[in-house]
Amino acid sequence: MKAAVRSKKSKGSFCHPPLLLLIVAIQFLVIYSPTLDQYMVMLTTGKPGFPSMLIDGRRSFKQVDEFIPEPRLRCDFKDNRSDVCEMEGAIRILGRTSEVFLVAPSLASISGGGGGVNATGVDANATRWKIQPYTRKGESRVMPGITEVTVRLVTADEAPPCDEWHDVPAIVYSNGGYCGNYYHDFNDNIIPLFITSRHLAGEVQLLVTQKQRWWFGKYREIVEGLTRYEPVDLDAEQRVHCYRRATVGLHSHKDLSIDPRRAPNNYSMVDFKRFLMWRYALPREHAIRMDEEDKSKKPRLLVINRRSRRRFVNLDEIVAAAEGVGFEVTAAELDAHIPAAAAAVNSYDAMVAVHGSGLTNLVFLPMNAVVIQVVPLGRMEGLAMDEYGVPPRDMNMRYLQYNITAEESTLSEVYPRAHPVFLDPLPIHKQSWSLVKDIYLGQQDVRLDVRRFRPVLLKALHLLR
Repeated sequence: MKAAVRSKKSKGSFCHPPLLLLIVAIQFLVIYSPTLDQYMVMLTTGKPGFPSMLIDGRRSFKQVDEFIPEPRLRCDFKDNRSDVCEMEGAIRILGRTSEVFLVAPSLASISGGGGGVNATGVDANATRWKIQPYTRKGESRVMPGITEVTVRLVTADEAPPCDEWHDVPAIVYSNGGYCGNYYHDFNDNIIPLFITSRHLAGEVQLLVTQKQRWWFGKYREIVEGLTRYEPVDLDAEQRVHCYRRATVGLHSHKDLSIDPRRAPNNYSMVDFKRFLMWRYALPREHAIRMDEEDKSKKPRLLVINRRSRRRFVNLDEIVAAAEGVGFEVTAAELDAHIPAAAAAVNSYDAMVAVHGSGLTNLVFLPMNAVVIQVVPLGRMEGLAMDEYGVPPRDMNMRYLQYNITAEESTLSEVYPRAHPVFLDPLPIHKQSWSLVKDIYLGQQDVRLDVRRFRPVLLKALHLLR
């Protein structure tokens, strides 16, 4: 019996009637059934509360409405260094108007401030708060120039629609103010950024007002260690960015330092130093221990000499005195390229410098190193201690302070010894910081009395044993 032979043509046109009916039924449901449409949303989105885009029967895109949770807002306006608002919920950020919208599901959630609103230092029943997201709060010399950001508690009808969604939290802050001054770069921006973002392990996006592009290039290694995402220039941003968590402002504790009791994960300045070591691949975590290492190996001392005022005018004598007590000494102006400066400083065991931004490089010294700050004339001792005296101790380093005499200041060559500049600097401080800056920081160099300074060098040597 001859088997039936099916041609290629008949095989290609073959179709099973029940299968055809099933396909037609599924197409009908996809095009016309809202129930199945919602079910498909549930299948295709892994993030509840975010809109999904589906192709409907007319081959256009359909957007499912966002779920609006009850908002949570916590603001602190009492801190003396910075104002900060932290929020959770449906957050929409519009850069061109410097507005952050926290969306509430109903008017009832907004009236009376809502149960999730906690504002310290201002009216908690308000629905609008203004923040200058920079960490020099109260300083009349700089804060008027800081962009103001408005946080608003609104309903969905009042908020602009989302253009771009983000799965990570946002941090909104200003890159203005004293940006470009080395000390302020760390004190006002970098350390506050570390406090506010490090616990998020890079899963955070920075939205920056007054963004300085060169600044992000200069500190690229640090920024990329804090965020895996490209920082947004908020002032130039036309799109509405949407988040589930956001912080407006940066947490700041004290000068060039961190209070672990107030920081996420109890981060300290030791943690910050280790972060810098990681980002700049610094090899030395600890300075030399002279009682444990080769006795023929000398501790290394870096003398930072400034380019402008507050220079050491008898640098050769200072170097000779330090070598005389047992240091291997280098006097230098550090490279402006941060990776190179960090690597250089990390190779030393002690550092000496006149009060000024050059001392900020102490963040790159190994732990147990010794920092010697030379304080110029003019009642600068308190300021010097706050800015560069406390931080070394918080970083497990040793600190020594040397206050110069009138004879060691070149101001003695400009003003008579009976002048108020020498006799009573306090009225000058009360009169104007600009005057203090002009006279004591802008006109003064230092001629160290090396005999008087020698015990400080010996003390530094002893601390390294």
